[in-house]
Amino acid sequence: MKALFQSYQSLAEASIAQAKALPFAVYHDKSVYEEETKQVFRSEWVFACAEQQLSKPGDYFAFDMAGELIAIIRGKDGTLRALSNVCRHRGTPLLDDGFGNIERNIVCPYHAWTYDDQGKLKGVPFPGDVVVDKEEHCLPGFQLESWMGLLFVNLSDKPLSLSERLRGIKEYLAFFQPERFSNGYHGETEHWQANWKLAVENGIESYHLFKVHKDTLETVTPSKQSFYVAGSSEWAITGGRMVETQSKLMKWLSGSHPEAYNHYLLIFLPPSFIGIMTYESFDWIQVLPDGPERCVIRSGGIMEYSGSYKDKALEQFNADFMAEDKAICERVQRGMHAQTGHGGKLVSMEKVVVDFRQFLASRLFNSVPDDFFQSEQAHIFLTE
Repeated sequence: MKALFQSYQSLAEASIAQAKALPFAVYHDKSVYEEETKQVFRSEWVFACAEQQLSKPGDYFAFDMAGELIAIIRGKDGTLRALSNVCRHRGTPLLDDGFGNIERNIVCPYHAWTYDDQGKLKGVPFPGDVVVDKEEHCLPGFQLESWMGLLFVNLSDKPLSLSERLRGIKEYLAFFQPERFSNGYHGETEHWQANWKLAVENGIESYHLFKVHKDTLETVTPSKQSFYVAGSSEWAITGGRMVETQSKLMKWLSGSHPEAYNHYLLIFLPPSFIGIMTYESFDWIQVLPDGPERCVIRSGGIMEYSGSYKDKALEQFNADFMAEDKAICERVQRGMHAQTGHGGKLVSMEKVVVDFRQFLASRLFNSVPDDFFQSEQAHIFLTE
């Protein structure tokens, strides 16, 4: 097992010129999964949802983050809080996974212990002669930070600031004016039979579009038009020119527009946030581990126009390419059990995959990643 971790470290540290595929076993080995859970998902800022998706008092999002059940709740006082979603009585999950609204209180479905929207224990049915100290039985809270309206949770006691880690990224997004995006939406939760790293790697690189998404994404964001913008192990941006630039919204705009509007930006915030920003919206997928060979995929986004807007053709397009991604990731997962096979060189279009692996190496092995890099194409997105 020590040899596997040594090989993992050596290959994850490599720069793009030397980069090769990681050892196949790191995509299914239980000890690797447990170490990643501890050093990454229980120690880092992990994306949950957007503030716009929790706009009303009582709105919540409940999810499983590497075994820790969490609920982000907007209280009646307007404050967002990340609370444990496990009853302090005997550990029953309180709120169902996904989005919802607490009309009054949080009531445990097992014995009806009741909490308010700040996690304070309010009532215990039939306690008999036993005195339950309500102050000692409140729901624990977790660190919660908002960045551009995106909510991230950190399970460690004293995490470093998320805003400091993401310093410098906003200058590449300014042209798209993301502050306009005030309406949130979310898609269906998917469960893939693939290691979480496979899903992330697939989501952040555009190398596979021409093959896997020949009739979907390749028709609007072709592989050959993609390029690296800027980044390092802490965050990375790639982009590309879109084939169709005259969308419905763009046709409403009068006069000329910046060249940036003809492009998309793919924003990767490790470990598991993958976003696509255009002038019209900021869409994303969230990848969370669910065991060594399973992961949970959630999609969502924010936009300027009303969340009630529905485009059936676009919904079908999104469903089609997500199905293609699921199929290829699950296919690759099967290959990760090969005993004699091993991977080879990565190509230039996979530099963002190298960023991701160096992020993992820095957290798992305290490795020093490559310096920040900005490409020549970055000027398209930089305001004067």
